Amino acid sequence: MHNQKDISLIQLDALKEIGTIGIGRAATALSELLNCKVEITLPETKLIPLEVLSNILGEADEVFFVLDISTEGDINGRIFFLLTPEEARILGGALLGKSPQDIDAEDLLFQSSLKELVNILVGAYMNALSDMTGLTIMYNVPNLAVDMVTALLDFFFIHIAQHSDDAIFVKTQLKVKDIAFNKGFFLFFPDLESLRRLFSALGIEGN
Repeated sequence: MHNQKDISLIQLDALKEIGTIGIGRAATALSELLNCKVEITLPETKLIPLEVLSNILGEADEVFFVLDISTEGDINGRIFFLLTPEEARILGGALLGKSPQDIDAEDLLFQSSLKELVNILVGAYMNALSDMTGLTIMYNVPNLAVDMVTALLDFFFIHIAQHSDDAIFVKTQLKVKDIAFNKGFFLFFPDLESLRRLFSALGIEGN
């Protein structure tokens, strides 16, 4: 199993570079779609073991909008994009032309808009990853759920731990119409073989 201290600085730099390129593309795509200013800061990128996720996700009863995306091809895994309810309403409302307080979380149009926007964000990251490695990566349309941190952790340890010991954690500062998103991030769980394949394609062998 990898952990943070086992990952070399070169490997971390490679993950950060992928994140930086993907985030830049995502900012451009979102700005064009929303027809407004979108700023995304350079991401914080780490490879973290599953057992420390509870420290990152926050309080057990905190609620997140969770968009779950599976990847296939040369890189097999799962991506989870997490947004607080407030952030989800801001993001979805920006596409629908509504203020966050006018957004009904049960509205199918809102949910569809949220999926579309997250699909762009994740697609930018995956395309950057594919371009840098030459690997074929396919991903599906996001599934949307609303869960508490406790339920998320249970899911990760029951289902994800069977295939992956670590997550690529990407935390970035997203700002839409000068409104900052402080808690949104995504977790990418490639399976162990895919993680080895990823570093090998980057010319970086694991320890």
